[in-house]
Amino acid sequence: MMLVDTSVIVAWLDKNHPHHRASSAAIENWIQREQLAVSAVTFAELAAGARTREHVEEALSLFQRLEVGFDDAWRAGVAFRQYRRGDKDEPVLPDFFIRSQAAA
Repeated sequence: MMLVDTSVIVAWLDKNHPHHRASSAAIENWIQREQLAVSAVTFAELAAGARTREHVEEALSLFQRLEVGFDDAWRAGVAFRQYRRGDKDEPVLPDFFIRSQAAA
C-alpha cells in the first residue's frame, strides 16, 4: 500500500496546478500497480482548502482510507516535538500525522 500525500492530491485535483500533469501521471501509474491510500488528515486538509465534501468524497473514492488512530496521533506528536525548530517554513503537525501513518 502507498499513502499519497496531500500535496499530490491537491495537484491532482487542480487542473491549473503547476504539478497537475505529474501528479496525475503518478497516480494513474501507481493505482494500476499498488493499492493507494489517503489519510483522514488529507480529508481534513482538503476541507480546510474550501473544497466541497461531495467533490472530495468522489475524488477520493479511488483510494483506501486510513483513519487516524491514537497510536498514529502519539507518534505524530512525539516526532513533531523532536523535529520542531521554530522556523516559519517548517512542517506543521498535520504533516507528521501523515508521516506516522505511512511509517505504521
